[in-house]
Amino acid sequence: MGSTPDIVWNALEGDDQIPVFLDAVSTLYRDVLDRLPTDDRPFFFDYWLRLFNIASTHVATADGLPHAIVTQPFRPGTHEFRWETATLACSDELHGRLVLPPGVDSGQSFRMSVIGTADRTSSPLLGFQGRENQRGYARSLTACPFETEADAPWSIRPVRREDFEEAIDLLRRSELSDEDPDPDLSESSEELRQVIENDAGWCWVASRVGESSLCGIACYAAMHLPDAGVPAVLISDIAVDPDHRRQGLAQFLQRQAFACLRDLGLRWVFGCIEPDNDASCGQAERLGRELWFRCVRFHAISEPKGQGET
Repeated sequence: MGSTPDIVWNALEGDDQIPVFLDAVSTLYRDVLDRLPTDDRPFFFDYWLRLFNIASTHVATADGLPHAIVTQPFRPGTHEFRWETATLACSDELHGRLVLPPGVDSGQSFRMSVIGTADRTSSPLLGFQGRENQRGYARSLTACPFETEADAPWSIRPVRREDFEEAIDLLRRSELSDEDPDPDLSESSEELRQVIENDAGWCWVASRVGESSLCGIACYAAMHLPDAGVPAVLISDIAVDPDHRRQGLAQFLQRQAFACLRDLGLRWVFGCIEPDNDASCGQAERLGRELWFRCVRFHAISEPKGQGET
C-alpha cells in the first residue's frame, strides 16, 4: 500500500468556486458521466449545480487534483430535493484512508455511486465500517425491448379515479404484517391522489382476466436519475395482493409499465430497495436494472480491548 496523499479539504462556497466544484464532480463521477450520451450530459452538470446551491460541499485535493467530494443538504427533508441524502465519492488512491472534514457527520446516510467501482463494498473511511440502508437500481428504457406475455392471466390498465379506495386498500394489505399491523399509507395515498387528479406521475393496476377486483398496482413519479441528473422515472410503489403473490404478477406488471413508459418517451427508470430484501433485489436484476448506487451509514470500528482491560 502506498503512502497516503497529503490531502487538504476545502469548503466550496460562492459562484467563484463553481469551476472547482465541477472539475471535482467530473473527475470523481467520470464513470457516471461516461455512461451518458453526449446529448444527456448537460443534465449531469445541471443536476450537480442545483445540488451545489442546496448543500454544503467539501472537496479534498492533493497535488492540485480532486480526490474526494462530499455534499450534505442544508435542510434535508424540506427542500425540493427532499429525497436527497449526503453524497460521497472518493478516488481509488484514497479509498480506505479517507478522513471526513469537520462538520460532516459520518453517521448520516451517504449515497455512493457504484458505477465503475466493480461494486466495491469496503468502506472508504479510515477506521469506519459501512452499513447499507438502501440500494438504488436503474436501467435504460431504450436499451433493449421488453418481453411481454400475450397469454398472461392478467389485464393491465391505467388507474382511474374510481379505483382510489380499492387501490389504497390493496397497498394496505400488501404491507400488513405482524410487525406492522397498521402501516402508514399517508404518503402513498397523497402520491396516488396526485397521479389521479393532477397527472403527477403514472400508475397502472392489474386484475385477473374476466375479473374486476384489483390484484396489483405499480406507481411511478418523475424524478432525475441520482448522480447522473438525466430525466427519469422513480418507482414509488409496487404492490401485489397477498393472495396473488409468487405467480409472476409483479414482474409482469412492471414489464408492461416499463413498455408504456418507454412509449411515452421516458428513457430511464430507477428504484430504491432495502439491502436485505433479496426478492426485490433479484427481481430488479431480472428486469434489467443494475445496481447504480448504495446508501451507507458509517460506524467507527471498535478497537479490541488490551489484555487486562475491562
